[in-house]
Amino acid sequence: MDKTHTYTYFGIESNGQIDSRGLVGNKRGIFNPDDITNVLGIQPIRCWKKGDKRRNDTEYLFSSWDAEKSDIGRLDVEAQVLDTIKNLKNKISILNDIKEQYDVNYVIMVVQSIYGDESPLIGFNEDIIEFCYLTGTTINFDTYIYQDEEEASQRIN
Repeated sequence: MDKTHTYTYFGIESNGQIDSRGLVGNKRGIFNPDDITNVLGIQPIRCWKKGDKRRNDTEYLFSSWDAEKSDIGRLDVEAQVLDTIKNLKNKISILNDIKEQYDVNYVIMVVQSIYGDESPLIGFNEDIIEFCYLTGTTINFDTYIYQDEEEASQRIN
């Protein structure tokens, strides 16, 4: 399996409503990502606050903070999620404090690019389920399926 790949990360995002502009964060859900970085002591892989500019020059209407990306080259989703949450498991009370202060959602994102019949192993053990339960974290999948590399390059372009 040398083409199929998966990565995971943990995200914090303003709770809000979807309208014609996309996600619009609730007033209490707007946060400064620097505050999250400081309180958790973890550097994000990507973040923005409401009002920051997107590449297309429109403004984000919600705040977001993503960290703890695991792309350790495994196709074992459970192992990658465990790697993603390893530095967060001892911060459950802090995460709950953040959720109490702000109207936010927590997510573990699983991003997969699957080629042909190569497929990742997907499963979640008790440690993952417990972390998600204690923090109110959901698990979302963003999956891309390609017959071959040519189809993948056509979709990307």
